[in-house]
Amino acid sequence: MKTKLLLASVLALSVQQTALAQTDALGYTQANMTMGPSYQNRVFFNLANGNMVSQPANTWDVAFYRNSNFAFGTRINDALNIEVYAASTNLADWDNINIDNIANWGEPLYNPDQATDISQGAFEQGPITSSNPNIPSTGWGTYNSLTHHIEGKAIFVLKYTGSNSYIKFAIVDAFGGYTFKYSKWNGTSWGATETRTLANGSDDAYFNYFSFTTGAKVPNMEPSRSAWDFMFTKYYTFYNNMMMYPLTGAIQGPSVKVAKVQPETQETAAFTTPADSNFSSNITTIGHSWKGIGTVNNDVVYYVKKGSDYYRMYFTTNGGATTGDMYFKYKKITATLGITEVSKKASFGIYPNPTTADKKVTVLFDVKEKTDNKGNIEVYDLTGKKVYTAELTNQAGFYKQELNLAHLSAGNYLVKISFGGSTETKKLIVK
Repeated sequence: MKTKLLLASVLALSVQQTALAQTDALGYTQANMTMGPSYQNRVFFNLANGNMVSQPANTWDVAFYRNSNFAFGTRINDALNIEVYAASTNLADWDNINIDNIANWGEPLYNPDQATDISQGAFEQGPITSSNPNIPSTGWGTYNSLTHHIEGKAIFVLKYTGSNSYIKFAIVDAFGGYTFKYSKWNGTSWGATETRTLANGSDDAYFNYFSFTTGAKVPNMEPSRSAWDFMFTKYYTFYNNMMMYPLTGAIQGPSVKVAKVQPETQETAAFTTPADSNFSSNITTIGHSWKGIGTVNNDVVYYVKKGSDYYRMYFTTNGGATTGDMYFKYKKITATLGITEVSKKASFGIYPNPTTADKKVTVLFDVKEKTDNKGNIEVYDLTGKKVYTAELTNQAGFYKQELNLAHLSAGNYLVKISFGGSTETKKLIVK
């Protein structure tokens, strides 16, 4: 028994020493992140604690965004080399879809790699648009302002380029989850139509995942939202301005913004943090921009902003598909900057959201300092037209201000709040 306890102690000490050895003289911790040979895994990374969660990359086909009853979005699994074709804008054509017509369906659709919203995937690039400028287009369905459901209109065909197989797919309805149907091509005809409903559920993840192979939801494919900052994965991009091509790299989560600086010395104690305006929500700000062919670009540095914290990071190893290794170093630099909260003089909230029938909205403020604070509220429709503006009271502490939006028609709007030199934008649904 004593021998076992001693062995356990030695092993624990060994792990601790390995972790300590990964912090260099400049205070950077090396993350030996790997996706495995042939990029077989998808890996989530958390800057605050260095945790990595690895999941098989090929066990799901479609992911459904589940932020709220009113949110919508999908992602195709790029690890499966899927091309999406919009075959029809009428669900009544379901039984008449013929893959021999694929050449007439236009260019294939992909998850957009230049998006600032991770929820928007291949189906959102589809042909269904809204005739009402106050109601967003989904690419696959239209919003019903009476029921608040999104009613599906488009039929898609998914082509798996690696196996040359096909699946017919349509989202029928979305509200608090998604109802969809699909059918597999057996080489000569479509198989039986399967219909599924995936409720959003209560777990704290951005997406629910579905497999056409098992015909069921795939559980535990993503950590909770607060548990990751970067997702290392395969994604399609317009490579060298020539064609859509699958590459691998880091996609940033919604909770972080990134500023890329090139050229900059990586290993240095002296650096200048970029201005806030240089930080981007583009999901592939890091992406594959640190990679060469089997090498790393040794003059690229990334600054990461998460809430009031800042990090500096750069890559050290690119193992390619042989190993899937993507090692990088990172360091929290908030204390170095001498700040605990940056450009954040106030916190804001909006309720109720969606509005009630009277269309009155209350904006809550928690203002930390009054001196020279000036602010205003602007409401924009989804065409970018300003439809409401109001000045904010100049005071400190916690208070609220009511907005009367009775003149606005039902739909989705963006509320831009500017205060003390900072701005924040929130989505508002007006009933």
